[in-house]
Amino acid sequence: MHPARRGTIINYVEGIAVGARRVRSPIVDGLFYPEDSEGVLSYVRGIGLRQGRGDLARAIVAPHGAWEISGSLAGAAFASAAGRNGQGKLARVVVMGSIHDTKEDGIFLSNSDSFQTPLGDIPVDQEATGWLEAYSPAIRIDDIPHLHEHSIEVLLPFVKYFFPQASIVPILMGGNDKRQVDILANALQAVFAPIMDETLMAVSFNMKARPDSRDGLGEVEECMGLFREGKLRRLQAVFDGGRITGYGCALVNALIRSTLLDGSRPRLASESLLSARDRKDETVYYGAFSFV
Repeated sequence: MHPARRGTIINYVEGIAVGARRVRSPIVDGLFYPEDSEGVLSYVRGIGLRQGRGDLARAIVAPHGAWEISGSLAGAAFASAAGRNGQGKLARVVVMGSIHDTKEDGIFLSNSDSFQTPLGDIPVDQEATGWLEAYSPAIRIDDIPHLHEHSIEVLLPFVKYFFPQASIVPILMGGNDKRQVDILANALQAVFAPIMDETLMAVSFNMKARPDSRDGLGEVEECMGLFREGKLRRLQAVFDGGRITGYGCALVNALIRSTLLDGSRPRLASESLLSARDRKDETVYYGAFSFV
C-alpha cells in the first residue's frame, strides 16, 4: 500500500476512536496537484483563473488527471460555473467520481465530516448525504472506498477556490452496470431537483473510446462536437451505447438520465482536447464540459 494511503487510513481510524471529527486526508497531493496553498494558488492564477469570474453552468464535467497534464481543463470546467458564487446561492457541490479499483462495486457516500484540501477543509453535506442513502439500499455510506480513490480529490482544490463557502456531497461509483446508473439517476432527481438552484453537479471523467474502436480519436472528437453543438439527447445515446467509455462515463450518463439537466444546453468549457497514455498503455482523453 502507498504510504500516503496507509497514513490516511490510520489517521481516519484514530479520529473515530477518539471521537474527533472525521477528516478525509489527501492521498495524491504533491503528486497530482500541489500540496500547499501557495502552489495551488500559483497554479490556478497561472492558467488565468480568477475567483468571482465565470459563467453560470448548472453542471460540469472535468478530468481527474494530474494537473500538469489536464489541470487547465479541470479549471476551465469549474470556471464555467464560477459566476454562480456571486449570486450568493450556491450551497453545495455534488462531486461524483469513479472507483479505479475494479473490485469495488456499488454507489458509496462519505461519512467524513470534511475533506481536506491545501486551501482548507470542505465540509460534507450530511443532510443531502442522508437523503441519498435513504433513497435506495444500493446507495451506501462507506468511507473506505473514498480513502483509496483520487478521482474526486483531484477536483476539490477547484471547489474550494471558486466556492469557498460551499459544502460537498461526494459520490463514488464502482462498476457501470445499467441498474446502478438508473438508481443513481433516480436518486439525484429525487434529492436535488427541488434544490438545483443552490447546487452544482460536477462529474470527474476521463474519456476513452470503446475498446474495439478503429478510430478512437475520431469517436472522442465526435463526442466533443455534440457538446459544442448542444445536442443533449444524442450525447445520451453515445453514453447509453458505450461508444465513449472511461472512468466517469457511467456518472455522466446517470446525470443526463436524471433529467436534472433537461432544458440545459451542453457546451464545451474549453476547446482543448488533451490525451495521455495510462498504465494499461491505453489512450485517455481529457476535455472540459458544462451544462448551462
